[in-house]
Amino acid sequence: MMLKLVERHVDEAALVRIESENYMVRFANDEATAFKSWTTSEVGLYLAKGRRVAAVSFSGEPDAKALDEALRRLDKLPEDPLYVPLRAQPPRPREERQEDFERLTDAVVEAISAASGVDRNAGAALLTYVRFEYEDTHGARGGYAVNRAYLTIRSFKGDLAATAATAARRLSELRPREAGGLNAELLGLAAGLPVEDVEPGGRRLLLSPLVFGHLMGEVASVWLSAGNVVAGSSRYGPDDLGRTAASEELSMEDITADEGSYGFTPMDYEGNSTRRVELIRRGVLAGFLHNNRTAAKLGAATTGHALRGWTTPAPGHISVRPGGGPRDLQGLLAELGDGYYVHNNWYTRYQNVKTGQFSTVGRDVALAVRGGRPVAVVRHMRIADTLENVLRNVSSLSGEPAQVFWWDMPVPATVPFAIAENIGVVK
Repeated sequence: MMLKLVERHVDEAALVRIESENYMVRFANDEATAFKSWTTSEVGLYLAKGRRVAAVSFSGEPDAKALDEALRRLDKLPEDPLYVPLRAQPPRPREERQEDFERLTDAVVEAISAASGVDRNAGAALLTYVRFEYEDTHGARGGYAVNRAYLTIRSFKGDLAATAATAARRLSELRPREAGGLNAELLGLAAGLPVEDVEPGGRRLLLSPLVFGHLMGEVASVWLSAGNVVAGSSRYGPDDLGRTAASEELSMEDITADEGSYGFTPMDYEGNSTRRVELIRRGVLAGFLHNNRTAAKLGAATTGHALRGWTTPAPGHISVRPGGGPRDLQGLLAELGDGYYVHNNWYTRYQNVKTGQFSTVGRDVALAVRGGRPVAVVRHMRIADTLENVLRNVSSLSGEPAQVFWWDMPVPATVPFAIAENIGVVK
């Protein structure tokens, strides 16, 4: 109906409707404390006339006055230098059955049970059923409906705490036992250790999947979106493709198109199929994430990554190929030798996005490791360095990845533990 209202005023238009049914179980002191359910609805409308483009979004039902205002302003906008006509090629519609939200509590119980030896646990498990619909004035239509689930658990032992997470497409694919068990193992190693301040400088770091996934998600978001390449805010330009950008240990892809990935998205806001994209191949810059606009500008093909709107492409789920390192925490600490283990992070901030100069705060327990053994708990640690230094100094990756996501990560990730050399840390 909305497209019918606007099509006589524009050359072309597209409409995206997203409805999300959300179910959450919160727990504290090892017991479920709240069960919540809510539905969100969002409508996005793309308008083009001549080479002038506007995008309008609505929460809930569209606002007719806002739509009229957007149409009035469209004629006054400057021409968009990146404008290309819509050319949607939707995949076949996909609709899967909604997961049973009552099974969320089973995942919570598993995570708590696995965190043996801790004093108490808290956290949340979330199931989302996303319905996406696309149509445009050229007659293209498409859509999908998929499940997504993740769980976070924060475990406490005395005045120590540790956070772990697991993400999946289906509740049965979550790994709550591994999340709770990792917290318990870490707190068991940390209990009774003295507390010491971080020693500032370039240090050898062991990064958990939550931390490493967070940082690689930042790389994909700020440097590997072709929108940032075109805008000049990325570290890289088109000529950097094929050049060394990272350690040869590192191979990274965007796997939003993979059915097993949390955040699986069959199609984007432009009505195109989302594709798997190789971003870094054994340290060599291999590709960027594109929408129609950036693909036309850089002489490439869209990868279907208009995932958050029509303006700029974005990652949806990044993956790092595992290496040959140990699969267990104590084996990884032994391989680290001397350095710090960072289990979780948050409050990531940039001093300069183009150079990748950032800082991020260690959350909960961090360990000082000497001779391959934990010797102290470190509080108030910040990693302060550049994304490029992290990329180029990855020296070892564990042999098994974990699929992780929680609210402070830029994008979901399937990544291993990573050891990185000479990474700046401060108090």
